[in-house]
Amino acid sequence: MHRWIPEVVRVIFEYVYDPIREEEDIEGRVTIAGLARTSRTFKDPALDVLWAQLDSLDAFVLCSGGSRDRWNQSIWDCPLYDADWRTLARYAKRVRTLTISPYSETWHSSTMRLLNCFPLPGPFLPNLTKLNWLSNNEEYFPFLHCFCGPNLKTLKLSPVWWDVSKCVAVASLAPSCPSLEEFLCPDADDFSVHAISEAVLGWSKLRMLQVGPMDEQALAHAASLQTLQELHFSASSDPRSSMLEFCTPHALVAISVPTPSFFQAFMQNVHFSIQRLEIHCSLYDDSFPEYFFSHLQACLVHPVELTRLALLVNRISDEDASNESIVLNSRMLHPLLSFKGLNHLDLGHSCTAHIDDTFLKEIALACPHLQGLWLGDQHNWLTAPLLTFDGVTSLLKCCRQLSCLGIFFDATFKSDTTYVASVDAVSPRITEFLVGTSPIGDPVKVTAVLSFLFPSVTRINHSIPSKFPVELQERREKWETVNMWLETFVSARKEGRQQGWLEGKAEVKADTVA
Repeated sequence: MHRWIPEVVRVIFEYVYDPIREEEDIEGRVTIAGLARTSRTFKDPALDVLWAQLDSLDAFVLCSGGSRDRWNQSIWDCPLYDADWRTLARYAKRVRTLTISPYSETWHSSTMRLLNCFPLPGPFLPNLTKLNWLSNNEEYFPFLHCFCGPNLKTLKLSPVWWDVSKCVAVASLAPSCPSLEEFLCPDADDFSVHAISEAVLGWSKLRMLQVGPMDEQALAHAASLQTLQELHFSASSDPRSSMLEFCTPHALVAISVPTPSFFQAFMQNVHFSIQRLEIHCSLYDDSFPEYFFSHLQACLVHPVELTRLALLVNRISDEDASNESIVLNSRMLHPLLSFKGLNHLDLGHSCTAHIDDTFLKEIALACPHLQGLWLGDQHNWLTAPLLTFDGVTSLLKCCRQLSCLGIFFDATFKSDTTYVASVDAVSPRITEFLVGTSPIGDPVKVTAVLSFLFPSVTRINHSIPSKFPVELQERREKWETVNMWLETFVSARKEGRQQGWLEGKAEVKADTVA
């Protein structure tokens, strides 16, 4: 091969063996290893592909004279000399992603100690850009800095529990990898607050930060980063001495709290200049804070600029399903009418049974750019909803950009009336429709209306499990009946529209000829 382009060869080799793979491809790896031995031309590109992503340190041990002991752990049983270190360095410079897995701790702790003695200038893995440190082994954490070099962009930690050695290792990370862009440590807890905070204060180029609680100084630093695109953290109950300003207009801010009332207290000393906000609650209070959304409106500097709002609850008990004290009503949600820029509103985990048709129409008029709307569709609520088909059609008429709609409403009809939906409510953009545990009347009538309103939907998603709760099983059977007939109804309507179009076209041609 006289004329060749290394980048093209590398792309071909990555097609044979993708280094960013989900599962191990033994056949592809063997093929690339064979190509590396075929010629000098192929050697470097093939080795780059083979070493780009590693799931353990075993390869380093075994390629430099190491072996496996009787417990199948990789270990060096003799000293490493200059030639051995240089062999390691030739392979180490090719590694881009390293994962220290919690399930494959197949190397002895002495391996880490020996790598810590790497005698050549610079970090052991100079071109490493992503490190997934998923091990909980406290013997490994003191050596974390050995793998964090100036080119590291993504660092993910996942300790099951924290101790002093882990905190010390994390707190001193920033000088080793000053250009870090993504730091993910979702399992951080109160014990690690100061360690995580110390590390965060040392990074100024973060694009994604996903941690647990941070102290006031670190949170203020993160909230001011103009490079930030996503910020996930757990709100602390410690009182703050000053106003906390979130001035990251383009970032998604996701805040984890125990309950809605906890978040309401957190909002008292906060100003948000943001466009996207997610509130993750562990569970509900005994009663939902009446002025929750009023406080939220007050702490938003520019409410009209908010484009995404989500209130998510992780654990909803069986008692919550019938608890009238956590039901949201139109008066409580009235501040939402000031969020005129919303395109995603997710209250799917909230019981919205007391929202009526009039207020839903007000939301639609205030937020005409909604693309996704979820209201009470994610749990088995037993409270009877006030919303009806009238409210749904009013919403569809105003929000023509909706592509996903989840709504808890009363899908029944008066026996002596025929419901006729308005043509301007037909929403071909909507491809997903969720109804939660909505009451339902005649399945055939409901199917007829839904197939007319949602010509692109082929299945209605409900949240009613089989067998329990018993009082919802009749609803489940009826919604399953709707799903059995829906595709047939949609196809029939589509054929009818096409036939009408052809007949109309034929009449136009006949009139033209005449």
